[in-house]
Amino acid sequence: MSWFSDLAGKAESLLNNLDEQTGAVLRNHNGTKEKKHDFILHPEGTLGQKKKTPRNIKKNGSISETRSSYTPITRSPPVRQPRSPIKQTYDNIRNGIENVRKKSPPRKAQYTLNNSPKTLVDDFKDHDSVDHFGLRHRRYSLPSDLEFINTEKLTYSMQNLEVENAMLKNELNVMNREVSELLDRLRKTEDELKTTQIKLESSVKLNCMLTDEKESLVSQLQSKIQITDKGTCEINKYKEHSQELESSISLLNDRNKELEDKIKELTEEVSVKNTAQIKLENELRHAQTTISEQQGNLEKTVAECHRLEKDWEAYKLRVKSMLFAKDNQIQSMKGGTNITEDNKILLEQIEILKDEKESLSQAVSQVHNECDDMKRCITQLEQQNISAERVVTALRDTLKEERLARNRAEGHCAVLRKELQTLQLETNETILNLRTSLQIKDDELNNLRESASTARTDSALNVADYDVNKEADSEKIQYLTQMLIQKQGKIDSLLADNNIMRIQLGKLESKHRSELAALQAKYSHSIVHLQDDSRLRARSNYSSSPLSALSLRIGIMIKRFPIFRLLILIYMIGLHLWVVTVLLTSTPEDFVPRPPKL
Repeated sequence: MSWFSDLAGKAESLLNNLDEQTGAVLRNHNGTKEKKHDFILHPEGTLGQKKKTPRNIKKNGSISETRSSYTPITRSPPVRQPRSPIKQTYDNIRNGIENVRKKSPPRKAQYTLNNSPKTLVDDFKDHDSVDHFGLRHRRYSLPSDLEFINTEKLTYSMQNLEVENAMLKNELNVMNREVSELLDRLRKTEDELKTTQIKLESSVKLNCMLTDEKESLVSQLQSKIQITDKGTCEINKYKEHSQELESSISLLNDRNKELEDKIKELTEEVSVKNTAQIKLENELRHAQTTISEQQGNLEKTVAECHRLEKDWEAYKLRVKSMLFAKDNQIQSMKGGTNITEDNKILLEQIEILKDEKESLSQAVSQVHNECDDMKRCITQLEQQNISAERVVTALRDTLKEERLARNRAEGHCAVLRKELQTLQLETNETILNLRTSLQIKDDELNNLRESASTARTDSALNVADYDVNKEADSEKIQYLTQMLIQKQGKIDSLLADNNIMRIQLGKLESKHRSELAALQAKYSHSIVHLQDDSRLRARSNYSSSPLSALSLRIGIMIKRFPIFRLLILIYMIGLHLWVVTVLLTSTPEDFVPRPPKL
């Protein structure tokens, strides 16, 4: 122990001081022999001799050895004497030393294994100072031959005894001080022992607290492990649910692909129907153009018929006038009974005119028959045109309905595609979020396992962090469950919309097929089917000409704007009226008025 080593060092230093003091006293004693007690008048010499180095002590060692050969004399009882000046000087020295000690406490000597105080007897072997300042020196410091000393020297011996008594008192005081210091140190050590015992008790209590906290942490870790197991079970459930959602999404994608294929097929059918309708419209236009051409031909033939009738009437009148003139001539010639060559020529002309009359009458009858046939054809064509217009209007209405349905279906398909894209994006986002949350949970599980393997001391902070993490995890799980419920609702609504769209598509397909069958059954006898190859070729040749393009444009303009129809009707009616008025008012140039009957 360090304090024990300090104590031993201090004891050794005290012994050395005592040896020095005894040596100094003996030296002073020798000095008094020579100078006859001059040390009383000079008390300062002791102080000076006390401060001498050990070299002087070694030089004066022979004096102590000579004195050790003396035999002690029987001592008389001590006599009370007044305090000598030497004692006073020692007291002053002692007081000065005490004041110095009070002012500045001595530094404790630090000893190690190699630098320890020499406390044992073996340590002082082979040392020169042992003989001078050790126990042997103190034991034989006094003269042993005091019995042979004279009575004259008793005073000197008494003084020596007083000096020794003073030195012993000093030693006792020093020892008392050291004992008091040792007692103080013992008190301090007792206090330290008490503090260490208190610390031990507190450490025991802390250990108990730590064991309790450790048990609570172990229970919390077990609860954490159970919660993490539950979380892993829930995560596995969420994984299975996400896999089911992915499978349902894949099924929905397949269904959407099938619906898109059906929509493509329907669009192709609609395009085919549109092409067929365009063909029908073109054929109707061609039929209308043929009808208009035939109407123009009929009008021309009617005009020619009227002209022929007029010519025939004029010819009749002329023939009648000529016949009347010839009859008159014949009668006059019968009356005169002279037939000339001119009359023969006239008769021949009359016969020729009769033949022409017969041929013209036959031609007129043929023209009348042709007119009747043309009128019948015109009526048939008008009826067919009316029926074709009705068919065209019905087809246009159906086309409009189909286009509207198609536009609705396309818009609904676009909306469905957008919703599917948004669903796919949301599902991808949810899958990514779930994967990230799963990774986070896995990391947390790994961290929890690592933390379970290594026990932590900061229990309160860990519990708080665990509570915060638990709350965050519960909030995330609630949010994810709500999102999954919303996604399931959206998926159910989309499935219902898909089913409704399928039903609507089936209804539209059945309606379209029934309408096509009805149209094919009703209008199988239309003009389009009656056209032969020659007309088709003529139409193909006719459509490439600029007149055909112009006629098509005019027909489109007439169809789009009904004002053109009214203008054309007014123009036709005005033309007919003008022709009729001209025919009724104007007379031919070679018209011969009929002579009145006599």
